[in-house]
Amino acid sequence: MPTITLSLKELVEMTREKDIERLIETITQFKGEVKNIEDDEITIELEPDRPDILSIEGLSRAIRGYLELEVGYPKILRRKIENSNLRVKVANAKTRPYIACALIRNIRLSDEAVKSLMRMQEALHITLGRNRSKVAIGIHNYDAIKPPIIYTEVKSTEKMIPLEMPLEMTLKEVLEKHPKGKQFKHLIKDRCPVYIDEEGIFSFPPIINGERTRVTRETRNLFVELTGTDPEAINQTLNILVCNLLDRGGKLESVKIEYEDRIEETPKLKSKRKIVRVGEVERIIGVKLTVDEMETLLKRMLYGIGRKCEGEIEVIIPPFRVDVMHLVDIIEDVAIAYGYSNLKPELPNIVTAGKPSLVEIIERKIRQALIGLGFQEIITFTLTNRKLQTENMNISGIELVEIENPITEELNAYRRWITPHLIRFLSQNKHVGYPQKIFEIGYTATPTDEKIITQRNTALAIASSKTTFTEIKEIYEALMEELGIEAEIERTEHPSLISGRAAKIMVKGRILGILGEIHPSILNTFEMEVPITIMEITHCQPKYPNEKGSIMTIRSGVEAEWLKGIKENDKK
Repeated sequence: MPTITLSLKELVEMTREKDIERLIETITQFKGEVKNIEDDEITIELEPDRPDILSIEGLSRAIRGYLELEVGYPKILRRKIENSNLRVKVANAKTRPYIACALIRNIRLSDEAVKSLMRMQEALHITLGRNRSKVAIGIHNYDAIKPPIIYTEVKSTEKMIPLEMPLEMTLKEVLEKHPKGKQFKHLIKDRCPVYIDEEGIFSFPPIINGERTRVTRETRNLFVELTGTDPEAINQTLNILVCNLLDRGGKLESVKIEYEDRIEETPKLKSKRKIVRVGEVERIIGVKLTVDEMETLLKRMLYGIGRKCEGEIEVIIPPFRVDVMHLVDIIEDVAIAYGYSNLKPELPNIVTAGKPSLVEIIERKIRQALIGLGFQEIITFTLTNRKLQTENMNISGIELVEIENPITEELNAYRRWITPHLIRFLSQNKHVGYPQKIFEIGYTATPTDEKIITQRNTALAIASSKTTFTEIKEIYEALMEELGIEAEIERTEHPSLISGRAAKIMVKGRILGILGEIHPSILNTFEMEVPITIMEITHCQPKYPNEKGSIMTIRSGVEAEWLKGIKENDKK
């Protein structure tokens, strides 16, 4: 979970709450935990579901509302946004094709405020930005920029003076020598995305800003720029950023973005509206409230109130609340404002005896065995895309459970197997030393003519200059011995694996999975410089709620449905 470190003195000033104990208690209402208070620093662990409070500005704003010092729709969002007349031209940007920008004028920054700005930036990078892969943020001293500004892609031989470096460097040198370049080099492909003004490159997203536009306590005007692969996430992140900077006393001005086929104006500080019915709140949290009582609670959580009628309220959602996607998110805030300690627990009218499920018992053994063998567990998304599951793995001719109206092409299907996600994970962590040994236990789904078959798979991968078929075979033998399973392997061919170094795992004539060495063409696709060996098995097939029969496990009849119907990709 995200952990933020703030100045306690500044937190007290911005919240206007001098009672530290009451301040800590309020932080817990937002699912936060104070980990440490030392000198003037307070360290807080927060849930990632509220990215707007991962900064001192956002957290202070939420606390002021909860303590009824400033309630309702924030005043900073009622001001008209002026147009700055600044235009940013986007030309030939393919790696990170979407951007959003804003100007903040007449802001006053202390040294602590500058430090807070950098912390806020990194917190948003990690959460909404998915460690800069989805969104990257740059904040600059606008007075050091000489428009016109162009966002484009250039060769790695172009030069800039990166932040915290005294000398001019080529972009290639930045990637190889600068600490941020080494850390995020994997996000750059053939060409380098940059922001350019009359004097040259001043930003190299998602890597580093230029030293020329460094923000200091003397800075009065800020140019905020974001780049990435998801336009919605970019605009949501910008909304949070500019609202925080408005809390610092800045004046917001919009910027026009000139794409090759359209013109957009950012930021888009648009509020959303939802109807909340009193009866629905009572059904979910078990508390009877009047419309007026619910209005008071909603205002404490900084919602605006639109029209009211008997039994329902129109709720206006501030643009920095990017986490509010469903009615239950608003109802959860009503419960927070009401106070979880004020909710009266009720015992259910059933008698049960809890015990671990069969699935949990098996997976606990698998997890313990692999950790004992030196593997680290990871968790990736179950949503995926066809390219990752098939084309990138030299596979064709298989069906996936696809989403009918996907929001993004990156997440348009449910994964059929986990191995591609492990390889992508390894490709994103090439800056970490080798060997790397990882595993994941999770759901997969395979469509058939009759139904969608959901299974639980275990996948593991080793990336190392020395890993071979022999090593992954030894891991397989150790795991099967730990599980008490009499399994055997038979030579097989699989388009993702090297011919002659691939095997299928059999138990009583049933195929449970595969193991072997990843094909060199796939290593090239993921830009991996060391061999990878993998193993993936199906260890369980859970039942649907109304499905007859017992759960099938590695011991009792389960088969790897995801391996059926695989064909080799002709473009291999």
